[in-house]
Amino acid sequence: MKQLFHIKSGNTDNVLQVLSLRLGERHISFAITNKTGNELYELAYCTIEEGNESFGADFTATYPALNNSFYLVLIAYDCPKSVLTPASLYKPEESRLFLTTTHGVLSGHHIISELIAEWQLYNTYEVPDEMHKWVNEKFPATKSWHQYSLAVKKINAAGQGGSILVDFRKNDFTVLIASNSRLMLAQSFPYSTPEDVVYYLLKACQQFSLSQKEVSVQLSGLIDKQSALYKELYQYFINLEFREADWNAGSEYPAHFFTSLNDLAQCAS
Repeated sequence: MKQLFHIKSGNTDNVLQVLSLRLGERHISFAITNKTGNELYELAYCTIEEGNESFGADFTATYPALNNSFYLVLIAYDCPKSVLTPASLYKPEESRLFLTTTHGVLSGHHIISELIAEWQLYNTYEVPDEMHKWVNEKFPATKSWHQYSLAVKKINAAGQGGSILVDFRKNDFTVLIASNSRLMLAQSFPYSTPEDVVYYLLKACQQFSLSQKEVSVQLSGLIDKQSALYKELYQYFINLEFREADWNAGSEYPAHFFTSLNDLAQCAS
């Protein structure tokens, strides 16, 4: 496990603390905030090595604050294997079949389905067994969602030009696309160069008939405005902006690095 960021600020005495925990196959992060999610007290973001089944114990040992008593614990599973099904057509056994058909046989994984009420969609997704077990043992009373289920609540689907939310991790990124009040895409892609990202986004625009001049592209996660990645995106999309966390972090890091954690923390209020 490798730490990328660690922020500590503020005094948590006499405060109802909320723990927001985001878990992916190659990353894990947490934020401790107040009940409304607008004051950040501690945050850490780490990458996980492949095959590290002890990541939970390592994470807890590294950050003792995780052993605090919390008013509420919120979990976001940031796992890429997911299938969205209209609520009117949802059948548990068929959604699981669609998931395995799309992503292959899911051995060693726990399958979860949840309703995204605002869109009348069911999100069926997998979580590695060791991850699900650690969460249930360490934090038995939690509220949990898939990352797509949280992010889709933040997208503006009303505009005819379309909206794209892009959230970057170290070696992959998530894309959500909506237009004309419809969710078109929720998917994660690996990347190693800026050209990889541009390729996937241009391909998506072509597939869903979105104009690069009109579509709104909101960025969050591990992307810097001075980076080659941002400069490459700026060449192709006019309406490009960062979607920033709105908590008071008092940090030297860009606010958009931790927007997804902030989205999760706001679910407490």
